[in-house]
Parts: sequence; C-alpha cells; structure tokens
Amino acid sequence: MLWAGEPVQRPLYVAADGVIAPAGLVLAAAALWFLLTKQPSGLTMAAAVVALVLGCYGAVGRSVVRYLALGRTTYALTDNRVIARSGLFRQKERSSELAGLPAPVLKTGPSRTGTIAFGGPGTVTLMGIGEPKRVRDLLTKAIDEAKARQAPPAADSSAA
Repeated sequence: MLWAGEPVQRPLYVAADGVIAPAGLVLAAAALWFLLTKQPSGLTMAAAVVALVLGCYGAVGRSVVRYLALGRTTYALTDNRVIARSGLFRQKERSSELAGLPAPVLKTGPSRTGTIAFGGPGTVTLMGIGEPKRVRDLLTKAIDEAKARQAPPAADSSAA
C-alpha cells in the first residue's frame, strides 16, 4: 500500500454537468409541458413520465447521487493498482492496473483539493482528494515503476 485516502471535498458540480444538467432540464420541462397540455393516456403517458423522471435525474439527481456516493468513497494506491471503493447503497470496487495507465492529469480544486484522472475510459478517477500534487507524484512514480517491471529486459548488443 503506497497511499490511501478519501474525498476531503465532494464536488456537487463537475464539467460534464455543464451539458447534462441543462439537457435534463429541457427534457423535464418538455415532458411536463406535454403531460399538462396534451393529457396523454396509456403508453404515451408512461413515456412522458419516464422522460420527466430522466430529465429530473439529469438536471439535479445525478449531482446529488454523486455527492452522496462520494461521502462513502475510499481510494487506495498499491504498487500494481489504483483502487476506488464507492457506492450509495452497496459498495462497488473499481480498479485499474498501473502499468496500463497514461500519466495522471490533475485538476486542482478549491481549498487545496483536486481531482486526478487518467483520460482513458473506465479508469478510476480520484475526486476531491487532499494533497493532490503529492498523490499525483506518487501515482506517476508508481506507474513508471509498474511499466518498468513489465518491460522486457533490454537485449545486450555488445555480445554480438
């Protein structure tokens, strides 16, 4: 174990919310307008209610769920993996092998916190951590060492 931590700050807003929240608001408003003005029945009513629920989740619910889940999140860095355990009701563990990760990207936040991401889909993201520069440096070193362990030994060209 090289490092363990948890979010010291839980961001309510992330960059993706800049697109998803307004789109959800538009979807919810359109569904509500449709329900109130057209008074649909049957399958059309069900579809409009589903659109309303999805719109509300995109506009507000997604941020609230993320905020609450981050309250139960822990992170760990070993010499082989970076691990995140998170979940609102049931803990799920996600991990990424260090040797397969690109260099970590740090986005600094308020109050000396930050988020560390790796840019690849499905990789672990460390959100709202304290001392983010120190953790990024630890990650960079651990990734380099993991890649060096996996690299084949260099062929000796002086023997020829």
